[in-house]
Amino acid sequence: MQKSSLFFLVCLLAICSPLLTVAQTTLGDQSLPEEQVKVQIKHHKPTKERSVRRKKVNVKHTPRYEYYARVEKVAKEKQRIMRKMDEPQYTNPLYFGHKRPPKRHDVHQMRYCKECGIRH
Repeated sequence: MQKSSLFFLVCLLAICSPLLTVAQTTLGDQSLPEEQVKVQIKHHKPTKERSVRRKKVNVKHTPRYEYYARVEKVAKEKQRIMRKMDEPQYTNPLYFGHKRPPKRHDVHQMRYCKECGIRH
């Protein structure tokens, strides 16, 4: 019983002692001059601001860099053309094998088409 009460008092003293020392320093009229207070204040910047900053990319516009930029541009253009070529050209039945859909004429103005063999 005595050991547990002694242990409880020691723990209570250990917890309260820092609080008492802080309270003692704040009491009384022991303020520092304004000049010393300004020197002691440290401005802490949040870590978010530092993480937002990004290092500028150091791009050198050398002939080799420009060459590779041109090569990449040509490769992109070639891929775009290849994608366009993959699409079938004459899949729409309205085109009848023509590049563009043929004009629709009146019945008395229809002509025979050499490409598709249809009058239109």
